[in-house]
Amino acid sequence: MAALKRGALIAIEGIDGAGSSTQTKMLVDALNALGYPAVATKEPNPDGHIEPVIRALLREEGAEPALDALLFAADRVEHVERFIKPWLEAKKVVVTDRYLESTLAYQSAQGLDPRWILSINRGAVKPDLTIILDVDPALSLPRKNLKPDRYEQAGFLDKVRANFAGRARRMRYPVLDSSRPKEEVHGLILAAALDAIKGLV
Repeated sequence: MAALKRGALIAIEGIDGAGSSTQTKMLVDALNALGYPAVATKEPNPDGHIEPVIRALLREEGAEPALDALLFAADRVEHVERFIKPWLEAKKVVVTDRYLESTLAYQSAQGLDPRWILSINRGAVKPDLTIILDVDPALSLPRKNLKPDRYEQAGFLDKVRANFAGRARRMRYPVLDSSRPKEEVHGLILAAALDAIKGLV
């Protein structure tokens, strides 16, 4: 396997149904096949203690937006300290299906101040690469087969999508049209990932 000088963190972000889970798996499989030690993870973190609470709350109407934000921040603390940092210290490429940008996009769409959201997430490791998958909610929601939670509504996701787009412009994140065939999207993501880690070999 290719020896890296240090680990790398790649975040794949997007609205519900944008394909972040599929693309995370495809990227990790491709990197491992190329000899780069890569591991997939996601948020909320199913191996942590907070995820079941978040999932239960998302099925409830009228929950306080600040509570959502604090729970996601708590989940991220555990995710970073117990999983992401040790993997990075082991010089792995960590690919996460959602991370800080999702919190900013979703919780800002609930009316929270982005500066406050950033303040409660200040311990989050900065990704080496953040990729935004962009898709119209009218196309993404039919991809979801399970009973929708309160985030999975077209009007709300329009706001989330706009937040992702605004942050991408300010932070100069690559934005990929995930309504295109998944193999095409994967090729673009893989190219961006290899470019991001080329200096670590």
